[in-house]
Amino acid sequence: MQYSRLPPWPFIDPDSPPRGYQKVGQSKDEAHSTPNYPQIWHFFIYDRHLIISIKEWLAPDDSSPGEFVYQQYEYPIAGVRWFIDSIDRFFLHPDDPNAIPRGKFNIREEIDGEVLGVTRGAAYGGRYTPGYSFDNLNRIEHSTQSEGPFCQMFEMGDPWLFDDGLFDLFKEIAERHERGEF
Repeated sequence: MQYSRLPPWPFIDPDSPPRGYQKVGQSKDEAHSTPNYPQIWHFFIYDRHLIISIKEWLAPDDSSPGEFVYQQYEYPIAGVRWFIDSIDRFFLHPDDPNAIPRGKFNIREEIDGEVLGVTRGAAYGGRYTPGYSFDNLNRIEHSTQSEGPFCQMFEMGDPWLFDDGLFDLFKEIAERHERGEF
């Protein structure tokens, strides 16, 4: 199915976000981090959207001076609660009417004018590590290095999501939004 494409969101520097961006958390992806290159994702709220951003140093080899590259994902803030509830549906008994049907690995729904999805993947946390992705089917994958033809899929391994506190961060952001903090 083809979804309309929204224009890419301007990249932000998580160390120096533009005025009006509210930082609401950060989380380290241990599975993809190295001692020299930690994978720290920053979470911002701006204009009723959640923006998930990373700034990484990329030096292809010793002869290259290297540069910072940016990658980010954007979702309507109301989609955070939907993401949490959708993940929970994967854990319901298969006979529960709210459970994700057997054999189905993704779901999608329109939230505030954007089609969001949750996908279960076999290697989203790295080789042999299953996880989930938070998808925005109206926005294309983009970084300062490339723009892809595919939708945004913020991939999270189960250990990062459930053991390292990322799911708790999503819950905290949803609760703060529901209390009207942003």
